[in-house]
Amino acid sequence: MKFKSILGIVLVVVLVGIAVFSIIKKDVAKDEPKVEVIESSGGNDGGGIQIGKKAPDFKLQDLNGKEVSLSDFKGKKVMINFWATWCPPCKAETPHMVKYYDEKAKAANMEILSVNAMSTESNSANVGKFVEEYKMKYPVVIDPRGEVLSQYEVLNFPTSFFVNTDGIIQQKTNIVTEAQLEDIIKSLD
Repeated sequence: MKFKSILGIVLVVVLVGIAVFSIIKKDVAKDEPKVEVIESSGGNDGGGIQIGKKAPDFKLQDLNGKEVSLSDFKGKKVMINFWATWCPPCKAETPHMVKYYDEKAKAANMEILSVNAMSTESNSANVGKFVEEYKMKYPVVIDPRGEVLSQYEVLNFPTSFFVNTDGIIQQKTNIVTEAQLEDIIKSLD
């Protein structure tokens, strides 16, 4: 008799736990930033992200909730940088990107689109702190569920894709220095 009572109590606790989790999950989902993966015309042919193919367009929200898409930078050279606040190589790379952006990006007709991998972060407040600490003036957008990371087949951080003015991916790198960044930007046709 005791076994059945204990089993009944455990079952009730599990069901209540599932119900509470479902309610919390729905509330969190309401507050998540909007993500839109946009199919690119002339994009990749199912073979994944490839050098020489059109960069898939996407739309994410920045830290203020404003929607930003890759296509907003049509006609510019773009570095799409995927990163996370907990990533030591990202911390090492960011000052190089900031310096290049502040001093040379405008003259090079270049934009940095910084995509934070929010799905890997332990605390969403860390992103704003990181952006402020490193004085990142270029667009920073949030990928809350890793959909764009998945679309771009990002497996480690940092990963950057360099897109020419026609929207074609010309290079993929991991951590870069300011000199490497300058050389890559110059090489984009």
